[in-house]
Amino acid sequence: MSGQPAFGTARNGQTFFQWEEFERHFDDRIFFAILAESAIAGTLARKAVALDRELGLQGWFVPEDHIHISLVGLGDHDGFPQELVEIACRIGSMIVAKPFEVSFDRLSAFGGGSLVLRGGSGSNPALQEFWRNLTALISDSPLKCFLTKSIEPHVTLLRDEAHVPKIRERSIDPVDWLVRDFVLIHSLIGKGVYKERGRWQLTGQDDSLAGM
Repeated sequence: MSGQPAFGTARNGQTFFQWEEFERHFDDRIFFAILAESAIAGTLARKAVALDRELGLQGWFVPEDHIHISLVGLGDHDGFPQELVEIACRIGSMIVAKPFEVSFDRLSAFGGGSLVLRGGSGSNPALQEFWRNLTALISDSPLKCFLTKSIEPHVTLLRDEAHVPKIRERSIDPVDWLVRDFVLIHSLIGKGVYKERGRWQLTGQDDSLAGM
């Protein structure tokens, strides 16, 4: 229960007790992602600035070192969810995959005024398989109830709630890179801070067996 106790006096003069609800503020967001490597992040950051000018936007740009492929969200929390993060790290170590190529060649608007890059139809089969496997592991774990609505992996470049929703999807010159690892991110909401809580290399070996 959230709120605080309060006493009052009714019209008949009797004193009463009630629990006053207040709005909860969530400060901690947990999600799996693929962070863009430095060279690619720089390319994407410059592309965001160019698109902002070309499309007449007034966007808030994703910081260069925060640019990532969104994979799976594990919710917003009132305080750091230590146990959830520990379980998520165990799940991360269970993923077995080799490095794979990704390519994003579609520009589109996403909910909340986000301008994002997506892959075209049928593209990025290795990324899609990786995403499905990660989602399946979470769905078969105690974290299932924290699993946010499943969304297609994408890269957010900027946000502009007023203008981005009017933009129609279109093709762009593809941005390609080789994915070598993935991370668990702890985002401090509204503070522009990302903290890595786990990072796993894609070696094709089961990291959960390491040291056994």
